[in-house]
Amino acid sequence: MGPVFSVAALLPLVVGLSATGRGAGTATPIAIAIAGIGICGVGWVIAQYAKRIHLCGSLYEYVSDSAGPRMGVIAGWLYYGAMMVLGASTFLVLGGLTQTWLLNSLSVDVPWWPLSLGYALLVVALLVVGVQVSIRTQLVLALVTIVVVLVFSLVIVFRVGTSDQGLSAEPFNPFSVGSLDLLYGVLYGINMFVGFESAANLAEETANPKRHVPRAVMWSIIIVGVYYLIVAYAQDVGFGLDAQAWKASVFPLEALASGKEYGSAGFGTFMGILIIFDVLAVAIGVGVASSRGMLAMARTGRLPSKLAELHRRFHTPVWGAALLGAFACVVIVAVRLGDGILSRETAQPGVLQPQWSPAFSWMAGFGGTGLALMYCVVAALGVKGLWPYVSHAKLLAAGSVGAVVSAGAVFGAVYKAQSPLDTVPWALLLWIALGVAWSFVIGRRPSPGSSVPPKSLTAVSET
Repeated sequence: MGPVFSVAALLPLVVGLSATGRGAGTATPIAIAIAGIGICGVGWVIAQYAKRIHLCGSLYEYVSDSAGPRMGVIAGWLYYGAMMVLGASTFLVLGGLTQTWLLNSLSVDVPWWPLSLGYALLVVALLVVGVQVSIRTQLVLALVTIVVVLVFSLVIVFRVGTSDQGLSAEPFNPFSVGSLDLLYGVLYGINMFVGFESAANLAEETANPKRHVPRAVMWSIIIVGVYYLIVAYAQDVGFGLDAQAWKASVFPLEALASGKEYGSAGFGTFMGILIIFDVLAVAIGVGVASSRGMLAMARTGRLPSKLAELHRRFHTPVWGAALLGAFACVVIVAVRLGDGILSRETAQPGVLQPQWSPAFSWMAGFGGTGLALMYCVVAALGVKGLWPYVSHAKLLAAGSVGAVVSAGAVFGAVYKAQSPLDTVPWALLLWIALGVAWSFVIGRRPSPGSSVPPKSLTAVSET
């Protein structure tokens, strides 16, 4: 989920640093709370599916169960395509952030692109070695960074609370800003939760998935949601309830960490390392989810059969991991040779964005919007698919809330988007159209069988 990276890069959008210029401002904590409630609706639907379907295709399998194989193919095409693009974008930002950190901290100037290629190779190696290594690496990186940022945020809250300023309840007042501004805050806030469903992709490699996967899905939303509330409130009071100052800082987490009032230059440098670690954890999580999802589709004949092969020694989806790595490397080289591909111009004449930045923004927009669209589909179709198995009242409530807020996230991501982000919805429509065409192509082929996991994968899971 990238909790530290989300706080560093996405939280300012909730405040109002977006293409629309609208955001929740000082009411950002309550906007995040509302977004979290909406995501809980989607999470509840996914958790109920996870109790019944214990396959690594997760959301693709759920849509297939509710709406049939063809709709499942289109949904899987959308979901794992968005995952691949999102995964490749993380390597761009990893190289860029590491280059900046090395230059500012050690005065060593290493080009961003060989760093990005190195990160891509590292993640692919972790994915191939095995799920325990890759997931434990991801969790260690994420937990260390979360704890440091959480403690720092609590220090800010304590210092403000013991000062003459004191703590304020205004950040939790939804009427402290205009209703439309609050809505935009909620819409951007939903994007901070993207990735919560990734645990469902590990159903075949989890001992008792009926119990553990639903808990992982719901607890990840709750734990990270509480973390977001604390950090957002700390930043709110840390900037003296001044939304303009909060927004103008651009990267408020680093600004507070580097400032003399709550941090120091050294701590700001350390915070930069934590953000890099958190993005690396996101890259691993995306790789785990996408490689296993493509394996699930391939073994039922809905993607090339090569993607269903497991590594002889480690019993992992090696070709899915290799495909992600190869795609990422092609993107990195293309961005380098194409000088960013997209325009690098900024509002300030003569000042250009880093070479990797425009492509990263576009790809992150494509991936995040695609995943939000998938959440909307799963929440809406879940009402039909789960109707015989769960409480109708709970299902209608969760499905409705989940579908509405996910659709809102899609709207917030594309409405009044500036160039080149205004091309994201058209690119998504084209990608979905290709998925529809692919569903008809494979629909003429005989089905190779069900999506039951092969014994080798089950065996390594039990081990």
